[in-house]
Amino acid sequence: MATTTSPRNRRRPTPDDLQNLPILYEDEEEGDMGETNQHVDTDEILHVCLRTHLTNQPEYRVYANMNLYYRDGPRHRRTGSKPYVSPDVMVVKPFRDLGEDVTSYTIGVDGPAPALTAETLSKRSAQQKDLKEKKFVYAKLRVPEYLLIDVSGRYLKQRLLLKRLRPDGTWEDTRDPDGGITSKLGFRVRLEDDRRIRVADVATGRGYFRPDEAMRAADSLREEIQRLEAELSRLRELEKPPRRSAKGNGRRKKS
Repeated sequence: MATTTSPRNRRRPTPDDLQNLPILYEDEEEGDMGETNQHVDTDEILHVCLRTHLTNQPEYRVYANMNLYYRDGPRHRRTGSKPYVSPDVMVVKPFRDLGEDVTSYTIGVDGPAPALTAETLSKRSAQQKDLKEKKFVYAKLRVPEYLLIDVSGRYLKQRLLLKRLRPDGTWEDTRDPDGGITSKLGFRVRLEDDRRIRVADVATGRGYFRPDEAMRAADSLREEIQRLEAELSRLRELEKPPRRSAKGNGRRKKS
């Protein structure tokens, strides 16, 4: 299992750190390049499963493809946007409840830097510099863990890699002996034979349902409930006393 770094050894980003960060406006200059189904599927699995994993820790929130604003300027020349990146998935610990309709997260205003950021690598993510500038940005922001996923193996030979921040601000690459990764947040990710990720709870070892699996399980449960209700109705009918015939119940009339 990967080694851990004590939170007390990590410092918060200083104003100098933030001022020296690259100026990124991640989606402002992108062309019309969509993501593959494989990329979207991976993001959905990670997003849904991490939300499930952290259900009992409501201080954490899990967001997908949300703008993460990390400094006040300079503003984008065309859109006026502040510098930002958009992690495929991030785990944050806001200062307060941001509600369900939150559309962005600003470091220092909404909460501290994320506890974890995750990127699924693809042709578009290579364009968005997941392995270069964003890695530098996350290090300067003191993000403790940076998860990289490449189920295709085209951009990352390890396919799964967890970068853990050292006290000196450099990254330590960590992987488990079986090729999976283990996060300080108490979950594991591994790649299964169908080239889809599986997220599991470290404490129990149990894997979480993927979204499509949860839907099938819910459908099966509904069918089983309907079958049991029909069987219960049948048994209740059998338990009812037989109805007495109306014929012969009255007295014979005298002739």
